Amino acid sequence: MKTGFVGLSHLGIVSAIGWASFGRPVVALDPHAGIVAQLDRGDLPIREPGLPELLERTAGHLSFSTDLGQLAGCALVIISRDVPTDTANHSDLSPVLALVDAAVPHLKSGVVLVVMSQVPPGFTRALGERIRAARPDLEFQLFYWVETLIFGEAVQRTLHPERFIVGCAEPALPLPAVFQAGLEAYGCPILPMAYASAELTKTAINLYLAASVTYANTLSDLCEAIGADWSEIVPALRLDKRIGPAAYLRPSLGVAGGNLERDLITLQNLCRSHEVDSTYLDALVEYNNQRFQWVTRHLRDRVFGQVVEPTIGIWGLTYKRNTRSTKNSPGLRLIDELSGRAKMRAWDPAIEAGDVSTVAEIVSAPEDVLADADCLVIMADWEDFARADMHPVRDVMRRPLVIDCPGVLQPRRAELRDMRIDYVGMGHQACVEQRS
Repeated sequence: MKTGFVGLSHLGIVSAIGWASFGRPVVALDPHAGIVAQLDRGDLPIREPGLPELLERTAGHLSFSTDLGQLAGCALVIISRDVPTDTANHSDLSPVLALVDAAVPHLKSGVVLVVMSQVPPGFTRALGERIRAARPDLEFQLFYWVETLIFGEAVQRTLHPERFIVGCAEPALPLPAVFQAGLEAYGCPILPMAYASAELTKTAINLYLAASVTYANTLSDLCEAIGADWSEIVPALRLDKRIGPAAYLRPSLGVAGGNLERDLITLQNLCRSHEVDSTYLDALVEYNNQRFQWVTRHLRDRVFGQVVEPTIGIWGLTYKRNTRSTKNSPGLRLIDELSGRAKMRAWDPAIEAGDVSTVAEIVSAPEDVLADADCLVIMADWEDFARADMHPVRDVMRRPLVIDCPGVLQPRRAELRDMRIDYVGMGHQACVEQRS
């Protein structure tokens, strides 16, 4: 029997294609006719390395539809719609609940219903009560599957997960065969636990990552102040078994994209509602809010302190590489903050002029931002930036100054110095010459 994936946002698209790539029949459903038609044509609305090729592998196993009535033929139904966040990073669960409400009338008795969406502790148990109230006749088993999708790495994470975390009403009982067999195909550990434990595990992972980002940022700033070099320290940390080779140790402008921020806010609210001390969380949130000052401080000291109305080139408008997402984009935030104070041109490998509304001129090639510019600011970690030809930076800018927020050019610092390009990155003293 088919597996139904309901909700074709980023999470649902990648997850449904990944599930079908094992040769299992899948129907991927969404009420949005435009998205369904686009996917049915093989036209992916999201950017993920390897996803077009993975979609080709699903030929004959995956179909797209707006007809939720097809769920009647599914023994396993997975709710896979991403949870949007508002400007304050609060979750809006209404799209997920609306999908569930629309799907419930079509579910067959005995169905295994799985929620993959990013939900707070307490959601899954309350959802079970909501479904029973809507359809008292329906026999179903409800589970929460913790997603660990990372934009730009979604295919790799989907096909080769470290483990599966599954929230259950009764963790001691075996998972239903149809769900167990589907998960086992991925060849990783399966960790069943209570609903609330699984829900909190998701936010616990993101809290640890957010704390790691804050740790790296604080120490990289200290390196800049005292003349140490963070890039020399990192290898020693990675060789410590208590920290490890995959630890988040790269300095940045703070967490971005919405997911980590959302979970910090969720944990803050949970602590406050249960009278648990949230001082640690409050400090992380406040630090993350202030972290953007790193780039504005360097622009103030090195650009605006010398030029009244500078021309600034910007590389990077997505919030990270290998995605089209501009949610909480540092590049767009920088443009907003400098509006009226500088002339700005911007380029991003995934963004065209009509994709975003901004006061900056969106150009079609990386060198187009550089002519007579007083500074180049790199705001995202695209490989295109790491491999870029630096000769135009030296030859056509008014001043060859690069402020590299994600550190993509850190390995080329010696090369930039030899080219007489001024370089400012996180975690070491700036290599900047005084120019008249």
